[in-house]
Amino acid sequence: MTGWLRDFWPHFEFQDISRTAGGLESRYFDYHIPFNFQDGSFVELGANPTTENLIRPFPINRRRGIVIPAGRYEFNEWFALWRTDSSAPLSFNGRWTVGDFYDGYKQTYQIGGALRLNDRLNASLNLSRNQIHLAAGDYTTDLVSGRFEYGFSTRAFLNALLQYNTDAREWSSNVRFNIIHRPLSDFFFVINERRDSKSGDLIDRAVIAKMTYMVAF
Repeated sequence: MTGWLRDFWPHFEFQDISRTAGGLESRYFDYHIPFNFQDGSFVELGANPTTENLIRPFPINRRRGIVIPAGRYEFNEWFALWRTDSSAPLSFNGRWTVGDFYDGYKQTYQIGGALRLNDRLNASLNLSRNQIHLAAGDYTTDLVSGRFEYGFSTRAFLNALLQYNTDAREWSSNVRFNIIHRPLSDFFFVINERRDSKSGDLIDRAVIAKMTYMVAF
């Protein structure tokens, strides 16, 4: 488009969910104004007007006993995000979100970085903080996420995700091995696990195998 701006495409998304018995359950608008720059960096501004119609109290934080009463809630969220050139060996990203949240207020900060060591190995680290203020109580949650991706070939990949949630006081991990055994057909082997951060005790574990096979007619 210009010497510094590559493209610019405002767009809009809308979701409306109704209950089978009738009546609104939730409604979500997503307004985006993204900018792609010639140096590979990216900036996006947006807003998310939301409606939630709770027919029963919603326990948003069980550990702290914080419950949102039943009722209809309408709130607006505003956000800004940016990232540097994601194809570079080292890149950074950030996001700031602020706005109403049910009967209160929420603010979110996120910052992270990604490392591309070569065409096979990628790694990233992100930190996200949610500061939530509600009529029933206030709390702050930090989420630390580390991701590792390795491509053995164009048909075999390993992905690993490790997360720590300070409010839930839990470590969670997801490891997935993917083989493309034929075009549009995959085999997945996945291990999910959650552990208590204080005791190290296992909370739950799942081992999943899945295969897809594309059949053309």
